[in-house]
Order: sequence, then C-alpha cells, then structure tokens
Amino acid sequence: MGTKTETEARKSPYQLLIASESYSFELNQDMLNRLREEADPGEVVARFAQAVGGKKGAESDAVAKKLFGEYGQSWMKKTLQRGEEYPDRTYQVLREAADQTGELVFPHILQRFIEIAYLGTQQFRKLPVVESWARRLVYKVTDCYTFNLLKEKCDPEVVSLLPCRHACLAACHTACEELNLEATIGMGASMVKDGYCQFVITRK
Repeated sequence: MGTKTETEARKSPYQLLIASESYSFELNQDMLNRLREEADPGEVVARFAQAVGGKKGAESDAVAKKLFGEYGQSWMKKTLQRGEEYPDRTYQVLREAADQTGELVFPHILQRFIEIAYLGTQQFRKLPVVESWARRLVYKVTDCYTFNLLKEKCDPEVVSLLPCRHACLAACHTACEELNLEATIGMGASMVKDGYCQFVITRK
C-alpha cells in the first residue's frame, strides 16, 4: 500500500516513472578506490626521484616532463574509462543532454572527469572549482598529495620547479583531446609561489 502522496501521484494525468532501481547522484566509491590503485601518484614520484638522482635545474625538469607527462596522460585515460564504466545519474542526464544539444561537454562533462581524476588519487574530498561556464573552466588544488610526496623524496631545488605540474597539464590536455574539445590549458597559480596550483582551461 503506497503513501497518500504516492496514491495521489498515481491519479495524476501525467505519466509516472517508476525507476527499476534507485538512482545515485554521487560518484561511485568503488570507482574512486579502483582508480586510486591504478593511478597511485606515489609510484611516479618514486620513479622520478630515482631518475633525477643528482640532476638539478632544467635537466631534472626534462625528466619530469617525460615521466609526469606520461603519467598524466595514462591517469586521465584511465579516469575516462572508469568514469564511463561507473555512470552516476548526474552524468547520465548530462550525457543525454549533450547528445541531444551538442553542448555541455564543456565545461560540465569535462569537469566531471577532472573531479574523478583528483578525487581518485588525492586525499581531499572536494575539488575547488573557481570558474565553470561556456568558455572557461578553472579549478585549484590546495593540498596536493603528489607535491607533498615530492617534498619528502626530492631535493628542494628540484621541488621548486614543480615537476608534478606536468602530470596535471598532461591530464587536462588528454581529457580535452579525448572529449574532442579544442582548448588551451595554462596555470594561473603555482604551489611553490602561491601555496596552491590553479589550472585554467579556455575553450577556443
């Protein structure tokens, strides 16, 4: 026997949708846990620390661009894969609207995958988004697990070059490429200079 509200709803002239299963509007925790295992930043930091050895300055940054760049690309491709395998209701609605209108991939679907990437590999529970509109997506990372690992394992001079930035930049580039978005990616702030990193994605 339904409640009074359910009974009244069934008498309404519009079609009533009875969902076969409960909808979730939250990111799937199993997906985040799986991504954390598959794209653990601790592994690339360890490889980088070993590779740079006594290298400093531009020489170490060249190593960082290669190692963290490859990691960032792999990290985002794995994120896109897992994000499609574990679709929450919010994503389903966005995807349906995007398919019908040709819009919303930027910034909304792009933002979803970027959030999955960070929440699956960092230790914070929310990614601060500064701007999210038709032309720009701007987000910041205030407490970076990867950067903290670098400070533990590498020389301060190497850390001051912010080698891990190559991972985030590569991840953003990869997300845009895979979603067929033409955009430029830059940094509006650096963990070394400003105490946080801020990434700016501008649609062309």
